[in-house]
Amino acid sequence: MDGMRAKHENGLMFAPSVAGSIGIELELPILDRDTAALAPGAQRILDACADESLEGVGAEFMQSMIELRSGVCASVSELRNEMLPKLRKLRNISTSLGYEFALLGTHPFQQATINAVYPSPRFEDARLRLAWLIYYRIAFGLHIHIGLPSGEQAIGVMNQTTSYLPHLIALAANSPFWQGVDTGLATSRVAFSQLVPHAGIPPALGRWKDFRTYYNVMSDCNAIGSLKDIKWDVRPRPDLGTLEFRVCDMPHSLERIFSLTALVRNLVLVSYRLLQERPKARRADPRWKWIAAENRWLAARYGLKATYIRTPAGKRRPLLDDLAECIARLMPVAKESYDDRFLKPLQTTNALVSGACQQRQAYREAGNWSTVMQKAIAQFAAELAPAQSLPQVGTTAA
Repeated sequence: MDGMRAKHENGLMFAPSVAGSIGIELELPILDRDTAALAPGAQRILDACADESLEGVGAEFMQSMIELRSGVCASVSELRNEMLPKLRKLRNISTSLGYEFALLGTHPFQQATINAVYPSPRFEDARLRLAWLIYYRIAFGLHIHIGLPSGEQAIGVMNQTTSYLPHLIALAANSPFWQGVDTGLATSRVAFSQLVPHAGIPPALGRWKDFRTYYNVMSDCNAIGSLKDIKWDVRPRPDLGTLEFRVCDMPHSLERIFSLTALVRNLVLVSYRLLQERPKARRADPRWKWIAAENRWLAARYGLKATYIRTPAGKRRPLLDDLAECIARLMPVAKESYDDRFLKPLQTTNALVSGACQQRQAYREAGNWSTVMQKAIAQFAAELAPAQSLPQVGTTAA
């Protein structure tokens, strides 16, 4: 038992990070150039990226998926200036091999069961554990990591920001179709994610020691093997010194990716500063967790048209109204590191469009999947044009 306890304690030491530092992970579908169906090209792409010394590229659960990770950045401007060249090179390598990419939350028409799991012990263990449900993992998300100095602050910020998960869900929603069927949802990916254990809204935790206790109990029961088996919408990553937001579909555009990253970063910074002033605010009120579960569903179902439950007394208003108020509150902090330029596209809430709406409109106008896919492929390629670069962090626009 002493050895097991030491293993737990070492595994849950929170590696301090600079508050507000950022990293992201992009999960991308590998598409056949001619048919736009998912293609098992991960190993060929990984080998070519290794030859080109392209860092941050990794395998995902399926051979038809690839992941691109950023380094640790100080602002969204810095992050964007790092990721665009990486994405361009990754796409160039992949197209040379006969593949394409698009920004999707799910593939709209692919039959999930024809996909193969990437040959990795961890992924094979997941296949055996989840059985047929593993095929619901053929979905693509945006994961946003924000640095924090301690585990106590990570738990407090997690509690503070859980109420804003529906806003992120609606803005990122980009998976209305599943296996050639309109699900009626804005994001089927978010709905399906709760089919696996230890997923969804995080439980009410008051302090870091509560998270340690949760992890130790679940580990001792062999319910989880590592931190990566905790699939909450937002979770602490003590090994990285971050709070990881996992709830977002892969949004339909690079602009929305960086807007969401700025939104998450500044939500964390505002919560972090609040906790410095009022440490007791880190405590979780279970009533807000109950409401968050319903708000999560409303956002997954209706997207940007969702209503939002604001209080335990049941007061509601349009989610977009709450989003507008949230962004206005964050703007003064965002201006400190030039993140405000990335939040501005979200300010005109009545003009916001989700990827789910774009996909539905494309299919209903054309009546075929080819048009849906070619529009998504073309939009991704167009956004990677070199003219899209921004000034480096700390500089001002001309």
